[in-house]
Order: sequence, then structure tokens, then C-alpha cells
Amino acid sequence: MAERVGKILIIDDEESIRDGCRQILSREGYHIEETGNAVLGLEMALKNVYHVILLDVQMPKMNGLDVLRKLKVESDISAHIIIITGYGSIEIAVEAMKCGAFDFLTKPFGAAELRKAAKNALNASDAERPGGDIPELVGNSSAALELKDTIRRVAYTDSTVLITGESGTGKELVARAIQKLSSRSGKPFVPVDCSSLVENLMESELFGHVKGSFSGATESREGRFQMADKGTLFLDEISNISLATQARLLRVIQEQEVPRVGSSKADKVDVRLIVATNKELTALVDSGQFREDLFYRISVVPINIKPLREHSADILPIAQHYLNIYIKRYKSKVRRFSEEAEKSLKLYNWPGNIRELKNTVERLCVLCENEIVNQSDILYFGQYRSTKVPVVDSYSGRVTLVDVEKEHIERALHHFDFQIGKTAKFLGIDRKTLRTKIRNYNIDTD
Repeated sequence: MAERVGKILIIDDEESIRDGCRQILSREGYHIEETGNAVLGLEMALKNVYHVILLDVQMPKMNGLDVLRKLKVESDISAHIIIITGYGSIEIAVEAMKCGAFDFLTKPFGAAELRKAAKNALNASDAERPGGDIPELVGNSSAALELKDTIRRVAYTDSTVLITGESGTGKELVARAIQKLSSRSGKPFVPVDCSSLVENLMESELFGHVKGSFSGATESREGRFQMADKGTLFLDEISNISLATQARLLRVIQEQEVPRVGSSKADKVDVRLIVATNKELTALVDSGQFREDLFYRISVVPINIKPLREHSADILPIAQHYLNIYIKRYKSKVRRFSEEAEKSLKLYNWPGNIRELKNTVERLCVLCENEIVNQSDILYFGQYRSTKVPVVDSYSGRVTLVDVEKEHIERALHHFDFQIGKTAKFLGIDRKTLRTKIRNYNIDTD
């Protein structure tokens, strides 16, 4: 029986969906009403009190998204609305979330998924929804505020989230923020970099294995899914997993059961899945490198993080945030940016996004010996590639050529006591390149 008796309305034009949902939820003790007519369903929802509404998106006469807007935006009813989406309507998930949808179910969904979604919606209240600031995400631009709002809305559901964005935009940071605000915040958060997993051991890493299942398996071992049980599993760069592993992953998502390599017995797990990629998955689907059915399974709620150059108003707040951190860490003399330095930071394109900005500020705190950071103190990534380097002129906005590399290499060498390995690693170049630059610049290393 359900923890609390609830009244549920099902609005879906497919009779088989309504009938299946009614049978499953009735057995849980819920009182069920249903209709295949979107207009009639809207009238029922406005006239009667329901705890939960299951609402399909694609219906004749009236779109489910329009029904949602009238119920949540125009009328603000108390019922939690669970959107039922098909493969062709995934792209409306973000808009539905903005309009107040509580959760999402992607067709075809199983009985366990339906029961869990209904239970979560029934037991939730507006007071339990996460609010407040997300200190991990710095910035107050419209892009930053929209991202924070999306995170808050997504957090209290158990929907699978697909985070997309260029390298360095902070995809794992967003995943951790979602987990922190969710009901699973006290449970494990298990990050997995799929690009670093060895192909022939990938399934073992994700799903676990039993002793003797393959050469080198001297003992049984849990996979990342088992480690994340009751918590959140974050699969970064999911586009790098093989088609064979994609097939097994799809089954795990559908069944919430993880078969270990070499075992016929599956482990039951309760995992909230968040995945990320910096690649265009639809293009990989078209080329046959990524399964279409898995794509729709993982993209129930898509979140796209804009590159830093598209919300430049956040550059200086983020830079100041990391400046405060690294001043303390390195006991740096630096205290603030000059006006010219701030202009240079804002005009730079930041191809490496927030990660590049973070690294740039860290270099400043190690190498700069003045309290005020000037434009000449700033080393951008491209400046390590040639002796004559492009730097943005903070007054005209034009690109000029400035010889600053020698000075900064000398500073780095002094800081690391002329240890070539540490200096090269810090500068982001290999030892051979650093030695070549030392010779070209006639830098005295004695």
C-alpha cells in the first residue's frame, strides 16, 4: 500500500497507457480517475482536487504542454504533475519544467518507474522543494540564473538528466549541485569519466564482476552502479562508451538491475543517473555510433550549459571567486585586478571556458609579485604556443603582439626552484618544449 492514500488523475489519449497506469496504481491503493480527452482533463483538474496528475504531451485538440501551463502557470493548482513524454517530444522537457512539471516519464516506462514517480510526487510538498542559492555556481547573468533555476527544478525529481556543453563549462559541478539539492544528498555521488575507462574493462567498472569471470579477476568486485546505490551516478563523456556497453546500460536503466560480468544474478539498485557530454549526441545517433533508444532514455531532462563567452557578465565574478581561493592557498601578494586586466579578461574568448579561467587565475596567484594584477601579468593558453603571442588590447579591443613569455617562464622557474619537470607541468608544456624556450630566450638556469 502507498504511504499516503492519494487521488490521481490520468490524462492520456492512448487507452492502453491509461489502462496500464490505472491497474498498476490502483494496486498501490491510489484512487484513480482518467480521461483520454485533454480539454475534459483540464476541466477535471480545475474543478476537483488531485494529489498527482499524469499528463501526456502529444494529444489531439490540446497539447499537454498547454494543459500544463493553464494548470500551473495560470491557475497554480497544488497537484504535482508528472509529464509523460514520447521519443519525439523530449525537447519540450525543459519548457515543461519551467512551467512547473514535477517529474517526467519516458515511454515506454515500466511499472516500477511509474510506482516510484507517483510515490515521490505524492510524498513531496512545496516546502520540501529545494531553494536558496547554489554557491558552487558563481554568476548573476540571465544564463547563470536560468541554469540555477533549472537545477532547483530538476533536483527534487528522480529523472535522468543529460548535461551538455563545451569542455570546461562545469558539467560535473552542475551534476553535484543537482545531487546536493536532491533527496539523495546524504547518499553517494559516484562520478565516472567514461573517456578514461579501458574498453575491455568498461563493463566490469560500471557493473562489477565476480571472481574468475575474466583473466585477472582474482576477487569479486562492485561496479560503479552498486557503489552509487541509493545515491547518484554521474557518467561524464558518455559518448565514449561502446555500442555493446550502451546496450547493457540501456537495460540497467530500464530494469534498475545490474548484472555483474560473469554472473547470471542481477543486483537490484536504486540509482539516480546524470550523464554528460561535450559532443553532439544526435550526430552520433545519425552516424550509428550511439544508440537512439539509449539517447532518448538519458535525455529525459536535457540541460545545456552555455560557454563562458556567451555570458561574459560572469567572467569577472568568477575570476574574483577563484582569486580569493588561490590567494589563500598560495599566500599570494595579489589583492585585485587592475582596470586594464579586467578589460582584458572580459574581452578574451575563453575557449577553455571556466576551467581555463580558473587555471589562468591560479597562474596569476603563483607568478604575479604585485598586489595589483596588470594586463601584462595575465597569461592566456595560446600564449604558450609561440614567442610572439596574441594579447587582447584592453582599450581598442584589437589583438596586439606582446613579448611576455620570457618573463613569465623566468618567474615560473624561480617559483619552482628551477625544477624543469614541475615548471613545465605548471606552464602546460612538455619538458623538451620548455628547454627549447629556455635556450631561445637565453634564460640563465644556473
